Amino acid sequence: MKDSSVGMLPIYIGVDDATEGLATGSENYWCVNSKASEADQKASQDFLEWVITSDEGKKSLSEDMGFTTPFSTFNDVKTTNPLIADANESIQNKKLTQVAWDFSMMPSEEYKNVLGQAMLAYAQGTGSWDDVVKAFVDNWATEYENAHANQ
Repeated sequence: MKDSSVGMLPIYIGVDDATEGLATGSENYWCVNSKASEADQKASQDFLEWVITSDEGKKSLSEDMGFTTPFSTFNDVKTTNPLIADANESIQNKKLTQVAWDFSMMPSEEYKNVLGQAMLAYAQGTGSWDDVVKAFVDNWATEYENAHANQ
């Protein structure tokens, strides 16, 4: 497939779509374990600094692994991946508002699994929209109850 045959589209949500950018972000964070030894914490911090600042680390992250690289230290890195190029262009377009992914705000992986299964069934025509709504609302209530059971 030619690069010109692929691209990114914003998520249509029916609100201010003329200025809506792409949904960008991640549900993952880079962390250093505070319970690790000081030496291991330092080694982790040194590795993270290396991977986003050194030429070898930047090449590994952006080219070898194909990751999006939203760090200012990657401003000199040019991608050959048309999807990442589209995402980068959208991020740099100050007229657009990026849609933040808020995965970290969802209660659990199980919540995402249950909701995802209901959405898949709906998309495949084997489930109803009411099933999606029920999975969203009831599952959220269950997660809330579980999180607050010992309070």
